[in-house]
This record gives sequence, structure tokens and C-alpha cells, in this order.
Amino acid sequence: MWKKVLSCLLAVLMTVLLFAACSPEETTLRLPVDAIPSSCDPAISDTAAMSTVAANCFEGLVRIDEKGNVQPGAADHWSISDDGLTYTFILRDGLQWRLPDMDSTEASSKNPLGQDFIQNFDTAMTADDFVFGLQRAVAKNTKAPGATRLFGIRNAPAVYAGELKTSQLGVSAVDDKTVRIKLSAPDGNFLTALGSPCAMPCNRTFFNKTAGRYGLTASMLLCNGPYYLSDMDPNGKSLTMVKNENYVGLTPGDIEQCTLVLGEESPEEGSDSLDILADFKSDEGVLDGAVLSAKAAQSLPKTFEVTNYTNIVNVLLFNMDSDFAGNEDLRLALAAATDVSKLSATGDSIAEGLIPDCCNAVSGTLYREAAGPAKGPGFSLKKAKKAYAAAMEKFEAEATEDEPAPTSFQISFLCLSHDKQAAQSIVQNWQKVFGTALSISIDTRDTEAELQDALIAGGFDVAFAPLHCSELLAIGMLQQFTGDTELNLMNLASDEYDHLLTLAASARDDETVTGYCLAAEEYLTKNAIVLPVTQESTCLAVKEKTAKGLQVYPTGNTYLIYLI
Repeated sequence: MWKKVLSCLLAVLMTVLLFAACSPEETTLRLPVDAIPSSCDPAISDTAAMSTVAANCFEGLVRIDEKGNVQPGAADHWSISDDGLTYTFILRDGLQWRLPDMDSTEASSKNPLGQDFIQNFDTAMTADDFVFGLQRAVAKNTKAPGATRLFGIRNAPAVYAGELKTSQLGVSAVDDKTVRIKLSAPDGNFLTALGSPCAMPCNRTFFNKTAGRYGLTASMLLCNGPYYLSDMDPNGKSLTMVKNENYVGLTPGDIEQCTLVLGEESPEEGSDSLDILADFKSDEGVLDGAVLSAKAAQSLPKTFEVTNYTNIVNVLLFNMDSDFAGNEDLRLALAAATDVSKLSATGDSIAEGLIPDCCNAVSGTLYREAAGPAKGPGFSLKKAKKAYAAAMEKFEAEATEDEPAPTSFQISFLCLSHDKQAAQSIVQNWQKVFGTALSISIDTRDTEAELQDALIAGGFDVAFAPLHCSELLAIGMLQQFTGDTELNLMNLASDEYDHLLTLAASARDDETVTGYCLAAEEYLTKNAIVLPVTQESTCLAVKEKTAKGLQVYPTGNTYLIYLI
């Protein structure tokens, strides 16, 4: 009898342990983001949370791994024509859309989808899903923030401007499993661009059925990634992603679900945001990992595993639209008079160029290691004074009675409030070298968002600002400074610079790509359009017991939960 009782007790115990091992508490990650999006449509992704949803709930033709390298995604393989203009992708077998979870309320007549539509929907993915996704990304009405990444596709700029129909974009479905993309010119950054949120697939029938509500709720989104969007808090406090049982790609998730919650390193008084540092230092903390500044990560307990990503370069930016900074000799004078070694007292390392250490030259090759440091004017008071004297001589030679040569300059210097001391050091040194002819006013902003707005608005001569890595390849980061875009903070317009990037994009071997990228980078540094000063890191901190293996892109803004 006791043997039977013992057997029953052991069976009950094993059942309890089995359920405990599968409990949501042990298979759920909680990660903070600085904003919960009102829409999770990847085509309009412009926040870290939206990028995280896109990276985990969707899979494009290719996927970008944790090192920024291109890997097969929904496409099993692809080929590129000899001229670099035609890409042909073959989709892997068994691709399926994951339908949203819908309760009886969501499936009511108020929902434009309705239960009948969901029940009869064909979940098999086809090439048209990727064609339609790219057409939406560059369509004028979508207003996709990342659309310019896809401008290499034939007719993309004209479609974006509304001059051509989306059907005229250079993408087509050869058959249900074959996607063909034609470019207007070779583009070495194109495969990486195809891994960005705006290049994710979208089902034409489902999108049209949502009647303008695509991505606004979890029930209005089709997913094909390792996870699917399960819930979006209507109050904007959290969203939850659950493991997708229909996923057939190379990166299936190992956990059941992940919840993104609203959190900040130091939330303002009265804010509903979760204090990340306070949570990590508490024994009852609920967060499993977070991306933090290097300074914040230093104050964490030693029980955390911390990974550094060198993805920020602090630079002096010279506004090419400015009467003062638009003068090459004056720019070179200020740059040569700046000793960057004296500006790294905080412990930051001196930057070797505009491109931070985390960027790749091509998939699998770190750019900074391959290219070496970018050369610039170098610190030399002799060169500084010579360049300044050359500028004044030219002013004198070009002076007229109506427009005499300037004898002094009013300069606006823009920076963050916490960088004001460094800015004052720079300014005082300039005035020491060039005298009181330079009248410099320092204009500060409290947050990086405010500084970015001020830089975009222009109206400054020189700025000391952090440039966050937003692209995984060096060429992608350099391309930000071409054309009339908000990211071209120096207002650069140079045919020579643009041509170097065109050559880099069309190059077919790694060494040539790196060489042209370095030439473009040195065009900016040698001409003192940008003076790299120091570089910084953001850090991924994780609890080893619950989030070991969690990673982010080298840019530091996208959680990759499928790698756990």
C-alpha cells in the first residue's frame, strides 16, 4: 500500500514540477523601451520598440544577425547578376503567416476583419507578400521613415515622390516562390537595407481588409517572424510578443514570450515610466535586461552580464550653410587648433574617425579594423594660424568699398547642457589662438532630442554633438550625409563626396568597398567638415539567470530575443 501511495505522490510531484518548468513566469522576458508605439506596422518603424517588434515578429528576405551581418531570412538563397543590378530571391519552403489571436469581442461586426475572414484566410506566404511590402515602403502615402534605404530599387525615388505608380517599382513576383528586384545602380548596402523594418513583407489582402488600421492593434497585424504580436496595452504601457509556432526559419525562439514595458534610466518626476536602475538594484525587480548608457551600467551590481557596443562618436560639426563655417580655411583653422586628446578626460577613447567601431565594412568585416584611422587636419597651432591667415588674406583680396573684409566673427556654438564645460574649453582655446576677433556664444539643449531638432533647423555655425550609429554598414552611415535629408546635419552638398560613395556602392570586392568608404570619410575629416573627438558605448545589461544570451544590434537599439 505504501508503495502505491509513494508512487502517487511521486507522480503528483513530477506533474507539479513539469507545470512549474513550463510556467509563464519562467519563460517570459521583461525588457524596457523608452516608448511604446501606437502602431507596430514595420513600414513606419521609427522607435527602438518598433524596431524590436519588426526584428522579432517579422522576417524579410534576409535577416541581420547580432553582429550586423546578412543572413538568409525568408529567402533560402539568392543570386546577384554580374552587373550588380538584378537580385533574385528564392523563398524557403513552408513559409506561413501567423494569424492574430482574436477573442469573440475582436471578431465582432465592429472589427473590419470579422471571424469569417480569419477562418477562410490562406496563411501560405508567397512572393507577392514581399513585393507588396516593398511597394508599400516606398509609396508616397506610407511616409515610411526608412524609405530612403530602398531608393536603390529602380524607380523608387519617383514612386516615393508620387510621380510613378507603385506597380512601376522595380520589384516583381516571378512565381509564388521567386522575388526579383532590379536596381537603378549597384548598391553595396542593399542586402543590409532589405533586413531593415521598412522592407518587411505585408499581405496585400489582409492589409486592405484592415481598412487603414493595420498594426494599430495586435488583431490587425500579420506576423511571420520567430514571434508574433500578442497584445498591445491600449494605455501605452506595454506590448507582448509570443513564440510563433508557425515559424520555419533559422532563428526560432527558445522562450515563450517577451513583454516590452515603458522604462527610463531616470524618469522625470510624475512619470509613469519604470526606473530601470532602481529595478535592477532591487531584489524584487521585474526587468531581465536593458540597454543603458555606459555611465549607468557602471553602477549596476556585479551579478549582471554587461556587453559594450561602441556606437557613438562625439564630433564637432561645421555647418556648410554658415557664412563662417562654410569657409574652408576658417574650418581648417578651428579644427587644427583643437586638441582632441584634452577632451577625453571622462574616460572616453579618442575617436579614430567618424565611423564608430561597431560598424562593418561589409558583412563579416569590421570597418574600423579594415580601414584603420581616418586622417584629419591634426592638432597643429602652426597650421591653424596659417589657415586663419590665408582666410583673412582672401577676404582682403575680395573686399570692396561696399563690402569690406571682416575683422571679427560672431559664431554660434551648439551643444548639450552636460557638454557645456567641454564646449567652453574648446572655445577658450580658439580665442586664445585667434584672439578676440572670434566672438563665440554657446547655445545649449538639455536633451539629445532637443539638440537634434536644433541641428536639423540649422542656424548654428559649429556644434559639438553625439552621432549615434544608426546604420550597420559604414557606407550606410556615410550615405546619411548626401542629399537633402534631415540626417545631413552639416548641410553638405558635394559631387566629389557623392561620387566616392557611388564608387563604394558599385565595388564588388571588400577591399575596394573599404577603400572608397575611407576616402569618403577622409573627405569629411580632412576638409574639417566633421572633426571626430571621442567615442562612447551603450551597454546591454542582462540578468544571467533569466536573460543570458539576449543580444541587441551593434547600434544598440533593437533587442534580439530570438537568439536566446
